Amino acid sequence: MKPTLLINPGTGWSATTPMFYTLALDNKYAHQGHYKENWFLVKLQKNDDSFNEVFKKANSPALKGSKGKRPHDHPWGKILSSRNEIAKNTPMDIFFREKIKIDDYIEYYLTHWDNIKHDYAAVCDFCNGNWGLDYGFLKMIAPKLLDHFEIKVMMEFRDPVRRFYSEIGSLFTKTLDFGSKDHHDFKVKSLIRRKKQTKTFFYHLSQGWYSNNSNFREGYAKYVDVFGKENVYTVIMEDFWDKKQEKNQLQQISDFLSYKVEKIHENAYVPFMGKNAPQYEFLKDQWSSDIEELTDEEYRRAVHIMSRYYTDFENTFGYIPSSWKK
Repeated sequence: MKPTLLINPGTGWSATTPMFYTLALDNKYAHQGHYKENWFLVKLQKNDDSFNEVFKKANSPALKGSKGKRPHDHPWGKILSSRNEIAKNTPMDIFFREKIKIDDYIEYYLTHWDNIKHDYAAVCDFCNGNWGLDYGFLKMIAPKLLDHFEIKVMMEFRDPVRRFYSEIGSLFTKTLDFGSKDHHDFKVKSLIRRKKQTKTFFYHLSQGWYSNNSNFREGYAKYVDVFGKENVYTVIMEDFWDKKQEKNQLQQISDFLSYKVEKIHENAYVPFMGKNAPQYEFLKDQWSSDIEELTDEEYRRAVHIMSRYYTDFENTFGYIPSSWKK
């Protein structure tokens, strides 16, 4: 029987990290190996030297050690950090080979599975960068992956305006390159320097500068076509973390994974509190992403501007989540 590889490609700023904690930490369903996000498939797709430094930085134990998001000397770090105890017998040299192949990715997860199969039900790749993988690239690597793994795909969706607003907010807490359109734009730099999140947000909307994370329809359709609709599970963030829906949400995800999920990790985005979000441990990416708040009028205006993303969702899934557009 082939082991299960769970691929969770995003979307970013939709509680992908709390979902990772839910499955890897709280319920021991899947383990990631050394990194939640290893960026291996992104580098493999690029197939040139342009991504080398970013890739090495993302996978540097020196940078992901005791001062990382999940320090190795913290109880959670023993399970989740780059130096976690679960992966201590899994070789990590694939991340530093000069030339990489999909066979290296397969080798890594198969080896890791052999080391954890008595304690976990699957291995997992929670790299949000996988959301942007090209359809053709996924079609090319899928046969080899399916030769060795049962592939399950999960993705989290959040109200498009709220999600994109938080993604813009991350510009104020770290260097984030949306692309050449805005990364070198003088006005964006000026707004960031003055910490004007709402003005930065609406400037992006006025220029039509949306990140690929906004394209729920395209990302979903791509993974469904490659791995089959029955193997792709979508989570509406606001519903999954709604206490009133918890029992039903746990049952649905358990059915998809064929594994009993009994606990949902805390999420700073639900209930929505904007810049006053609770500062949960190791969720700083969430509670630091909104430094301002949209007024009701600004939110409605943004929904109108981004209406195509709501329409695309409705055309794809047949409904609009009741928690959106509010």
